[in-house]
Amino acid sequence: MADRPAWSDLTRGEKLAVIRAETTGVRRAVMAGMDHQPDIDRRVTAVYDKAARRIARDAKKSK
Repeated sequence: MADRPAWSDLTRGEKLAVIRAETTGVRRAVMAGMDHQPDIDRRVTAVYDKAARRIARDAKKSK
């Protein structure tokens, strides 16, 4: 995707998905000492990519 959507452009469900993924990452970092977590990064990126596609689709519809 070209640009990452702003936090305020995300829907409530998308925000919760990002928070859930980040919370899992923090929990793992504290409990297991895992600093590098590519699966968490991919989850968050997927949410933002999906949001960007939704925003682009909605902008296209409104024209």
